[in-house]
Amino acid sequence: MMLRWAYTCCFCLLLGSGAFAQTEIVDYMGRPIMAKQYLDVKGSPYLDDEWQEGWVKLEDGKEYIGVRLKYDQVADELMFSNKKGEAQLFVQPVVEFELMKRLFMRGYEPVDATPLDAFYEVLADGPTQLLKRTTKTVHEEVPYSSATKVRSIIEQQSYYLADREGKLTKLKKDKKSLIKAIGNRQTELEAYVKANRLDLRQEQDMTRLVTYYNNL
Repeated sequence: MMLRWAYTCCFCLLLGSGAFAQTEIVDYMGRPIMAKQYLDVKGSPYLDDEWQEGWVKLEDGKEYIGVRLKYDQVADELMFSNKKGEAQLFVQPVVEFELMKRLFMRGYEPVDATPLDAFYEVLADGPTQLLKRTTKTVHEEVPYSSATKVRSIIEQQSYYLADREGKLTKLKKDKKSLIKAIGNRQTELEAYVKANRLDLRQEQDMTRLVTYYNNL
């Protein structure tokens, strides 16, 4: 499905230098929207460097399928490609999207000074959700005996449980932390971990345990 937006866009302008240049796009209300283009940076700021077709749901309830999307994990912003192949940001806030068969949502009660509008990847869905928050930053350093700055992408990941009200509990990647955060059915959970030889330091096994719990 093609997006039908009432955008009035200006041509992309590369601004400045540094870790990224910024391209200004103006929406139909005349507000500037910034889509970033990262230059001279080692590593990728994106979930995937290529545009991928996905699904997106906006705050006004509208949903779009087959949109060419790219997720900037440094800025924590979802972009779409317009008919000219230019990167643009949505005027309406994005509440959830699916990209590369991975679901991302926002609107959870924040912890650890995480912004309210931060995106989380949903690893296990249900009454209790297992979420992953991936943050990327541009790190600058000057190597020893060099006068040239090196810019690289640093990636960090955190895991959370979300209850029905969207309240988050931060997890450590171990059995004690995850089972304690779930809070009940501990005997069954520990038996499931033992029977299936789960290693709860591994994301895949954390996901299996929460999926099992949601089906009890």
